[in-house]
This record gives sequence, C-alpha cells and structure tokens, in this order.
Amino acid sequence: MFKRISMFAERATMLTALCFALLSAGGCESGIDPNNPPKVTFDTYSLNIDGGGGDIPIYYSISNPVKGGEFEVICAEEWVSLKEITSSTIVLHIEASDSNEERFAMVTIKYPGLEPSVKVTILQDKQILNKFAFEVSNVTYKSCTVKYKPLDKNHPYMANIIDAEYFKQSGVLQEQAFVEAEMSNYRALAERNNMTLEELMGRVQPQLIYTGDAERQFVGMQPGATYVIYSYGITFSGNSYELTTPMHTTAVELPMPEMYDVSFNINCKMSGTTATISVNPGDWTGYYSVQIAPDDSLYYIEPGTQMTEGAIKSLATKFYTNARNVMKGGASAEQFLRANCYTGFRSLDVQLQSGKKYMIIVFAVESKDGEIPIMRSMPSIFYI
Repeated sequence: MFKRISMFAERATMLTALCFALLSAGGCESGIDPNNPPKVTFDTYSLNIDGGGGDIPIYYSISNPVKGGEFEVICAEEWVSLKEITSSTIVLHIEASDSNEERFAMVTIKYPGLEPSVKVTILQDKQILNKFAFEVSNVTYKSCTVKYKPLDKNHPYMANIIDAEYFKQSGVLQEQAFVEAEMSNYRALAERNNMTLEELMGRVQPQLIYTGDAERQFVGMQPGATYVIYSYGITFSGNSYELTTPMHTTAVELPMPEMYDVSFNINCKMSGTTATISVNPGDWTGYYSVQIAPDDSLYYIEPGTQMTEGAIKSLATKFYTNARNVMKGGASAEQFLRANCYTGFRSLDVQLQSGKKYMIIVFAVESKDGEIPIMRSMPSIFYI
C-alpha cells in the first residue's frame, strides 16, 4: 500500500482519545451474534507518512456486519482528521507538518461487537523542504485533471496517477521498492530501444517527468474507483537514478456515472437443477449483463435487504475488470459485449446446485466510442 510515503521504524505512543468522527458503515445482520461476532480486518495498523501529509486510505474488509453498525474513529491530534468512510476504506487526512521533528498519533477504530477496538499508529516525518501540493479538478466518472505544484520549481520530479487497487495488490509496501519496480520497467523499455534510462526519461518530459508546476488530464479511468496521485523528486544518470524527495501522494475517488432508468423483468422456471431464466429488457435496446450469485458468494444479499453502494460498486468493478482484461487480449468492446452480454428478450438455461439459494442480477451496460464497457443502470434482482 502506498499510503506509506516515507518508511521509518514503526513506533507507537498512547494518547488521550478524543472522538472526531462517527460515520455509518451499513451492515447486513440484525444485532450481534455472540457466537459469530463481526470481524473487521485492516490492511495496515501502522502508517508512516512524510511531512507533506495527504489523504491516506486504510483498507478494510468486514464479515458478519451489524445492521446499522457504525465505525467510531477517534484521535486526539488536531493534525489527524477523518475525511470519509467508504464501503472499503477509512480515509484519514494528515496535515502537512510544520515541525522540524517527527510526530506521533494513535487512532482508535471501534465497531459494534468488535473487541478489542483497533489501534492504528501514525508516524509523520518532519517538514520536508521539497514537498508537493496537488489540486484535483474536473472530476467525472472516467476522468480528472491534476495540477502538480512542487515547492521547489527547479528540480525534476515524477508526476503520475495509478489505480489504488493496483497499489494494494502489488504487495510492495515501501516507497523505494515501488520506485525501483517502476524504474525497472522503464529500464527494460530503454534497453529494448537501445537507450539508457536517462535518455528514455528525457524523452518522456513533460509526459511523466516535469520541472515546475504541471497540469495533467487523465481519461479512460474506471468509474467508482479510487486513484492515487503521486510525485517524487528524481534525477537520472545513465541507467541509474537518485530520489531527491520522498514520495508524496493523495487520493481521488471517481463517482459512478449517472444511471439510466432501466428496469428488467426477470422470471425463472426450475426443472430439477436446471433453471430457465427469462429476461425482458423492456424499452432498453442496448446490451445488458446477467450475473448469478449463489448464497455463499460476496455478491449475494438476503431478500428484503437493500443493495448497498459498496455492493453496487463491487459489481461494477467486477464487470469492468473482466471487460478490461478481455480487451487487453486484443478483443474490441463490441466483441466483448457480443460474447458476454445480451440484447432483447433472452431465455437462458443454467445448471444450479441443489440445496443452494441464488440471486439473479441484471443491469444495463454500455461502451461509448469503443471504450471499456461499464454498468449504466441500477441492478434488477430476482431470487431463486
């Protein structure tokens, strides 16, 4: 995870707790089962932040959630505040340091039935001399504009953005390891083109490497996804490089697109373990996706339970990722849609396992100008 801007030895100090936020993290169960209490897992319990601060996401997953359950996030330090809680992250805002010494904070995270409460320690480096500021604007469901504003206008730096999920899944926890992996890719590209790393990076100025203030427009992004904006000072010599500042980051979360008003009429007839599912899209003439979730899957929700924003985003991400991977293999958006989605009235025969409950999920999808297809309507649901 690249919330770790500058890595140091992990330390902790106990501070008097003062509540600064209380937000809802909706659950699926009513009350707390003492034999099966809620379990919350965080991707880290220690943050190491550079002096520039920023918006730092802590990723979590929750099982056996409490209906109406709320996270309580507590910290005594004024330079640590809560920005937001989403279905998968608790985003803390860390103020830029104005001190010449390191500083420490303890964040306590509580949830009904979670014992003991979770402690997250924060170690922030002293004020950095060559820090960065970011300004994010023109945010849509698939694009944004970022202004990179280094304090030092005379030194080169990397100005880029990347999917936060890639950071999480990469398994690289140290900034130097991330930069080395990034530079290794560029070295390999340079070698294939008979150039040194310095020569190659000279050619990507100002596409990646900038001096002074810079503005970049990013398009073709994933709706509803969180992205990490990052910069670090760097110089090149032959095939070598040197970091001149720590990495500095902030997060931007893209919204989902405005959903079309589409309702699908779904029916099902069973013959043994064969389900004949019929879907009538009504006035919708475009493509739609049909997903079948058994009761032991992450996407299944009990009848009568409202689908959360997080669950909708998860469905949209699953569809988008599948489409993106297929298109990386050379298929066009239209080829993917024809092979994986449907139009008009359809009747599908599906083999199911006996003894299980199933949820059928149908939603409209769309690709504009050959872009990766995305979800464009709220899911319609039918239970078997």
